[in-house]
Amino acid sequence: MMRSLFAGVSGLRNHQTRMDVIGNNIANVNTTGFKASRVNFQDILSQTMQGASQPQGNRGGTNPMQVGLGVGIASIDTLFTPGSYQTTGKQTDLSIQDDGFFILANGNQRFYTRAGNFDFDVDGNYLVPGTGLKVMGWMPDGTGVIKTNADPTTIQIPVGSMMKAQKTSSITFGKNLSASATKTGTAAERTAADNAKTLADTAKAKADADLATANTDLAAANTAKSNADVAAANAAAAKKAADDAKAAIDLAVAAITAAVNAANTQVGTPNLANANALQTAAATAVAKANAAAMLSTTDTATVANQLKTLVGALKTAADAAVANPTDGPTANVAQTAANTAEGYGIGTAQTTAQTAANTADGAKIAADAVVTGAITTQQGAVATQQAAALAAATAKDNAEKAAAAVKAAYDESSNVPMQVSVYDSQGNPYNLSGNFMKTADNTWTFTPSGKIVDKNGNTVANVTGTPSTIKFDANGAYDSLNTITNSITIDPAGGPYSGAGPFTVKLDFATMQQFGSESTAKATGQDGWSDGTLNGVSINSSGTIVGSFTNGKTKDLARVALAVFNNPAGLMKNGSNMYSASNNSGLPDVGESGTGGRGTFSGGTLEMSNVDLAQEFSNMIITQRGFQANSKIITTTDEMLEQLANLKR
Repeated sequence: MMRSLFAGVSGLRNHQTRMDVIGNNIANVNTTGFKASRVNFQDILSQTMQGASQPQGNRGGTNPMQVGLGVGIASIDTLFTPGSYQTTGKQTDLSIQDDGFFILANGNQRFYTRAGNFDFDVDGNYLVPGTGLKVMGWMPDGTGVIKTNADPTTIQIPVGSMMKAQKTSSITFGKNLSASATKTGTAAERTAADNAKTLADTAKAKADADLATANTDLAAANTAKSNADVAAANAAAAKKAADDAKAAIDLAVAAITAAVNAANTQVGTPNLANANALQTAAATAVAKANAAAMLSTTDTATVANQLKTLVGALKTAADAAVANPTDGPTANVAQTAANTAEGYGIGTAQTTAQTAANTADGAKIAADAVVTGAITTQQGAVATQQAAALAAATAKDNAEKAAAAVKAAYDESSNVPMQVSVYDSQGNPYNLSGNFMKTADNTWTFTPSGKIVDKNGNTVANVTGTPSTIKFDANGAYDSLNTITNSITIDPAGGPYSGAGPFTVKLDFATMQQFGSESTAKATGQDGWSDGTLNGVSINSSGTIVGSFTNGKTKDLARVALAVFNNPAGLMKNGSNMYSASNNSGLPDVGESGTGGRGTFSGGTLEMSNVDLAQEFSNMIITQRGFQANSKIITTTDEMLEQLANLKR
């Protein structure tokens, strides 16, 4: 038989095997976590027709002459290149980024896979739904710590798992307290400000009363001065009128005396010239008497008018004398009338006028004395009022300053309220409130409320504890050396949660700061919680299964383990996307993700098959052509053998 026939047969057989591998790859193009395989060919033992010879003498060496006997399979390799990642949105699905295998348990038997399509069964076992094999990892110990240096075990998270309540033992405060806030007075400062305001208000009230009295006295003094001025002016006017009346009467009397002289002359020598002189003197006396009557006052009106009448009689007698200038009796009549008028003027009229003038002068002197006294009183009232006004202004200023000091002491614009929920040992919630208040430069006080009330306003606990003093340095940083932190005690005695008993909470202000922006300080955390029931899980990049509970808390429930091998291509395929260790894969190196060459996890995604269809179709064409070529070897060899068989004919 010709060797080429057997070579062709080996080529057909092994290309068929390669086609089987390609077909399996393509069949699993959508298999989760599937790793494609490839076939590597090798030639098989060759028949040596002549061996090689080395150069000798003048001849060179010769190469060996060998005829190959066909093709064989050198290896079928599993390609562990990563596949693409598909987002599923299912929290229990996992994919591995980079190297590593999930570990699946079937009793004591271990399998390994890249397919992370996992779920939980009725007992909370984390497993592969299609096979029931359980995923391995680590569960928390009695203290709740997951120790990844222990041997992995199957993961079980029962549905409805409970989280125990934990009482609050500390509260952490953070963020900013405004450095530009106005400080609030302490209790002592408020008391002092209140007392100072009381004194200032009392002093202001007295000063206002004194000023009112001084204003009243000044008004009275001004009125008295004004009245005295009017009285003095009236007295001066009365004196002038009395003086004018007296002067007029004196002039009238003087004119009458002149008329007396003229009458005496007419009596001694009655003639027309003397009669005319008498008439002229009488006319002058009339004019002066009329003037005296016009200038008369109340006190001199009577005498002035009487004098005017007597002078009128004189004028009549003088006129008669002119008519009978030589008549002696007529002259006598005129002389008598003149003497009568003169006697009345000098005796009564002038005396009365002088008395009135003296009375008016005395009244003026008295009025001027009253004015002088009024001026003295007014000056004293002005001085008193000015002093009272100054004292009232000073008292008002002091009262306003005292009021401003009280307002500043009670100014709570720096008040920063705070609320935080804390829990007792039974998980009962308490809405603790309090406030931060600036009490000095770079100094704040935190004061908790004395009571905790529920939504209906009922007291559920009493809070005791001395206010804490929080200090900051000039740069706004927390000053731990000078800060005084006091714990608070919450006692639910007498309330609905009294069975839980009192508990003490420490306060931590270390992360707070003081800068110029607005106050944003608040409680940033506390370490207590109420009990809760598991209502969801998620898996992070470390493979930690994190449970979400109805109390709003999360908890690490388990951690998925990863295994790596020195030679992953040496693993045995067991179907269902599983591998098992072989003599050439090496022992699994089990540990947590992200260490020892292990990859990381991506929750909610699955690794797709790494089959490259373009490459597989190309390999399929190449394999088909190889199979065709090997079949041609067989048919050609058959024809040659047929020709050889026909040689005997």
